[in-house]
Amino acid sequence: MEKTWEYTTLMYIILLFLLAICLNIQTVSAADSAVSYYYPAPNNIETYKARMRVNVNSSRSSRENIINLITDEFLNKTYPARVVIFAKGPQTKRIIIVSMVEGYLDTIYRARALLETMAPVVRRSPLFKEIKREKILNFFDLLKISGFKRITVSDGKKFSYQVSLR
Repeated sequence: MEKTWEYTTLMYIILLFLLAICLNIQTVSAADSAVSYYYPAPNNIETYKARMRVNVNSSRSSRENIINLITDEFLNKTYPARVVIFAKGPQTKRIIIVSMVEGYLDTIYRARALLETMAPVVRRSPLFKEIKREKILNFFDLLKISGFKRITVSDGKKFSYQVSLR
């Protein structure tokens, strides 16, 4: 009689555990309304602790300026843009980058490489004129200073890489 009780209790615990996992997965997807609209659910999610704080002069317009600088850099090439970049969310604090070319941003390494190539473009923003050139800041640090909170890079099909800036 006792073994039946233990087996039933164990099954209830396993069932509750699986239910909790399913609810957690659905909550994460529901929290990001852009998932399945602009990009698939992220395969890789990272948190980056920036070396600098948000600049007091950062604003929605300064973030939009950064997006425009990067977009202009891609559009002023002699060949069609390989990615589309835009900002979303309240106060434009999330960057979404989606590949327009099959197989272009399909690994985490390609996504990181693309992000680092954008750092020199972002440094031209008026927001960074006061920062000394000696400071070695990567793309994530620059975006954190600007007030961005999240970056998502996707191949537009199956792969997504997301970085939360802290």
